[in-house]
Amino acid sequence: MTIRPAYLAAAQAAATLLAQPAVAASWDQPSALELYAVSGLAGHLAGQIFFAGKALGLPEPDPEPIALLEYYDRVDWIRSGHDSETHLRIRNGSMLNAVDGPAALASRVQAAVVGLPQILEATPTLRRVQLPTWQWALTFDDFLLSRLVELAVHLDDLAVSVGVPTPPLPGEVTGPVLELLVSLATRKHGEVALLRALSRTERAPATIAAF
Repeated sequence: MTIRPAYLAAAQAAATLLAQPAVAASWDQPSALELYAVSGLAGHLAGQIFFAGKALGLPEPDPEPIALLEYYDRVDWIRSGHDSETHLRIRNGSMLNAVDGPAALASRVQAAVVGLPQILEATPTLRRVQLPTWQWALTFDDFLLSRLVELAVHLDDLAVSVGVPTPPLPGEVTGPVLELLVSLATRKHGEVALLRALSRTERAPATIAAF
């Protein structure tokens, strides 16, 4: 499975979770993600699906695409605190996605997922994308991989928040997600920290979180 089918599979799993009654029942409750209600977290998860069409709806940028690991070196949300302007903008956008309530959001997500196969099939391999807040470009497939990580991580966040089992994802989805997260965690903490965390309980560091 390449990134595009993997992204579609993760988006379908997100659509199924967002339509669950437990999400609507917990809509106004705090989520497992700091400073997010369940509604905002649901909107943030949905945004990772809306982004595909949004990115392709913008003009193709002129800059050559950067590598995905360089993208993570550049994005401000990794380095800034939860009260930063960047995180505030992200939370506001997430809440805006959810403003019409759980049923409307689930319906929008399902419609977006239905349209994804055509979008993914029609988009050239070398297509570049650039969101309005970026000073750089990514290939569309690298962009989808970054969204795939978001989908996998926030599927777990939302499931935990509303008290349902985390939806299982196929290895074709989790494989590239874990590979990227391990690369990011290694860059952040070093190879020895990763080695110890994965093999030696008595010497494992307190965290090897990638973000």
